[in-house]
Amino acid sequence: MVEFAELPVWVLVAIPVIVILFLLTLNQSRKKTNRKSHFSAEYFRGLNYLLNDEQDKALDIFVKLVETDWETIDTHFALGKIFRKNGEIDKAIKVHQGLIARPSLPDKYRNRVLLELGYDYLGAGWFDRAEGLFKEVLIHDPKSEMALNNLILIYQQEKDWHKAIDAAEILFSEKPAKVGSMISQYYCELADIARAKGDVSLVENYANQALRYDSSSVRATLLIADMAMEARDYKKARSMLLRIEKQDAEFIPMVIDKLVECHHHMDEPEALMDYMNDLEERQAELPLLESHAKVIELYKGKEDAIGYVMEKLSKAPSLRAMNQLLDYQDTINDTQAHTMMQKLNAAVHVMHQEQPDYQCRQCGFKANTLYWLCPSCQNWSSVKPYTGEQAANE
Repeated sequence: MVEFAELPVWVLVAIPVIVILFLLTLNQSRKKTNRKSHFSAEYFRGLNYLLNDEQDKALDIFVKLVETDWETIDTHFALGKIFRKNGEIDKAIKVHQGLIARPSLPDKYRNRVLLELGYDYLGAGWFDRAEGLFKEVLIHDPKSEMALNNLILIYQQEKDWHKAIDAAEILFSEKPAKVGSMISQYYCELADIARAKGDVSLVENYANQALRYDSSSVRATLLIADMAMEARDYKKARSMLLRIEKQDAEFIPMVIDKLVECHHHMDEPEALMDYMNDLEERQAELPLLESHAKVIELYKGKEDAIGYVMEKLSKAPSLRAMNQLLDYQDTINDTQAHTMMQKLNAAVHVMHQEQPDYQCRQCGFKANTLYWLCPSCQNWSSVKPYTGEQAANE
């Protein structure tokens, strides 16, 4: 017999859960009929097998008992979850397959068993089998949120965006904000695929569909703006880019260069300067200093740009302002000052380069590449341009 101290952790967790469920079930059953001692004896025989790490024998007993009283099915669900959580997917599958194979399985439990078996298959990486089970659940319950959410997860993993959209649209009426944002991202994924194939009209069609489900989609707006710029329709591109401030102002710094290009081709430098001045007043918390300095240098010259940065540095010292000022060190003639600036330049640039370009607002994941779907927490649109610590902001 296995010593108590040698028992696997999952057994130590499972036994009290099973005992509690058994006592609750037995108490309910006694209210209906006199319970025979045989049932209790078999139940505890199954527990004894668990204690001796003989799961197969224990499962055989529990499966037989469930046909005697289907109210004990919660015991099987508890066992299956413990197996699955412990990574013993094969045992969890055996539990749930044993239930689904029983002709006497009551209809009211069928969907629950199908869902649990579907979770097992997901855990094993058998997406095709899991998909089939979740679809079967939908036959009996067309709006099953659990089945639909898991189908969406499968299609998202397989990058089957059309199927993901079809499944998500069923949930859209219940949770329009959350689901609408997901559907919008799926249309943007399709737009990216169309863009890679050079199908411009399809790109814009998908992007507009994305905006229909989520009017605040920066990604969709950028797609339309990029298509307009490629077509040299700079007026349309500028119009789309200017929408981003209302959609999500945190993305403004990454589109400033595109706005500069649009205004340059439209020969409207004054309009750009006015926009940057107004923007800095409206969005004082955003890291706009570098972009604004570049715009000033482009249209007014380096001296004016240096003056702008020095003014910002004197009003609100920050690493960004220091770093930007160091970029203009070649204009300083004093030898000592120049040497000092070189040393500062090396140190500050190292600090600046260590900062990521993007960070997930949900889990803190950092990257130098923009991910619309966070690789860490799997949230859409949570990765945004990195603003750094408070001291680094203007």
